[in-house]
Amino acid sequence: METTISNPGVISSREGKKMNVLGHDVTVKLHSADANNHYVFEIISPAGNGVPPHVHEDEDEVIYVMSGELEVMIGDRKFKASAGDYLNFVRHVPHAFMNVGSLPAKTLWYISPGEKFEEFFDQLSVLSTSQPDMQKVVELFAQYGMTVLQ
Repeated sequence: METTISNPGVISSREGKKMNVLGHDVTVKLHSADANNHYVFEIISPAGNGVPPHVHEDEDEVIYVMSGELEVMIGDRKFKASAGDYLNFVRHVPHAFMNVGSLPAKTLWYISPGEKFEEFFDQLSVLSTSQPDMQKVVELFAQYGMTVLQ
């Protein structure tokens, strides 16, 4: 029988670990240790901010757009996404997003498996939010099994 780790309960809208990751305000809702190695967080992305094209070796990401307007790249295709849309970023497929609206965009993220990705976000959160050293960012991505595409 497989042993699972979980901490069932209710997480209020006001709860969660808050941090800033490359200019995005992040609120962790479920830590991987509490959710059978799934990692769930909300992100508020300022207008004009996003994530560069990159590829994951290990994680799949499902993102629900709560508000805002995103331009999304998945593979060699581009999409527009707005409130109510879902993004499916699977491992081994290049992906990126940019908030192209004039207001902050709010998204809910589900990462599986989550433990390594949670460590990655913790490491990114200690970098400068105004002008992060992109070489360090690229090195952190690589350290956690992700490749930033130039």
